[in-house]
Amino acid sequence: MARPDKWGEEKLAPFPIHSEAGLADQPERIEMTLLQSAAIAVYRSLAIHHPRWLCRLKMLGGNSVVEDREFWKFYTTLLREGAVVQPLEDFFNLYQLVLRTRNLPGDIAELGVYRGGSAKLIASLKGEKGLYLFDTFAGMPSVRADVDTHLEGDFDDTSLEAVSSYLRGFNRVFFHKGLFPDSAGELAKTPITFSLVHLDADIYESTRAGLNFFYPRMVKGGMIVSHDYRSLTCPGVKRAFEEFFADKPEAVIELWKTQCLVVKQ
Repeated sequence: MARPDKWGEEKLAPFPIHSEAGLADQPERIEMTLLQSAAIAVYRSLAIHHPRWLCRLKMLGGNSVVEDREFWKFYTTLLREGAVVQPLEDFFNLYQLVLRTRNLPGDIAELGVYRGGSAKLIASLKGEKGLYLFDTFAGMPSVRADVDTHLEGDFDDTSLEAVSSYLRGFNRVFFHKGLFPDSAGELAKTPITFSLVHLDADIYESTRAGLNFFYPRMVKGGMIVSHDYRSLTCPGVKRAFEEFFADKPEAVIELWKTQCLVVKQ
C-alpha cells in the first residue's frame, strides 16, 4: 500500500488502539469514539488554519511557540498528511530536542515509527546524521497483560513500503523491520553511538529493550526522549523507565505533555 509521497486522503483513526470488532453492542464506546473523532477534527482544523486560536485555547497565547514559523510549517504539513499522532506539546519538544542535539556526535534512532510522522520531522532537521528507524511495520507485537493496555496487532494500519515511500528523498535514513532488539542485530556489531533516541513503543517489553540497547550507546549529553511516559493508557512505559534507571545516575525528567527525558551523563 505504498503511496507516492504522503498518506493521501486516508486519515488516521481517532485513537487507533483496540479493534472496533464488537462495538455494535457497546453504544457508550461508539459515542465516545464519535466524540473523539469530532474533537480531533476540530483540533486539526484549528492547528492547520488558525494556529493562533489553537494556542489561545491551550492558554499559550503569550508563548513563543506562537511565533515559531518553522515549527508550525512542520506541524501543519504533517497534520495535513495524516501522520501526526503526538500532541502539540510532545511534537514541539521533539522538534526542539532534534535542534539542540545536532552539534553532538552520534546518530539518531527512533523505536516505534508507526506511519513516520515524527520520523519525517527528525529527518527534516537532522542534517548529515544517520536516522535509524525500528518498527514491526505491522502493528503491536505481543504484550504483557499485567502491565500493558494495548493489544497485539494495535496500530497495524501501516507498512514498511508506505513509510519508506513517505520518507523517500531524505538521505541516510535506515529501516530495520522486525521485533526489537532482534532487528538491531547487525547494528549491534558496529561501534555506532547516538546523540538522540526517540522511544515511542507504548509497551513495557519494547521500551525496556530500547533502554537496554540504546543507553550504553549514548554519547555524553545525548538524550533519550520517550512518548507516553505520563500516559495512563501506557503504564508499561513508565514502569520500564523506573526499573531501568533505578540504579543509574541519570534522572528521569517528566515533560509536558506525555513525555520523559533522560540526558546521558
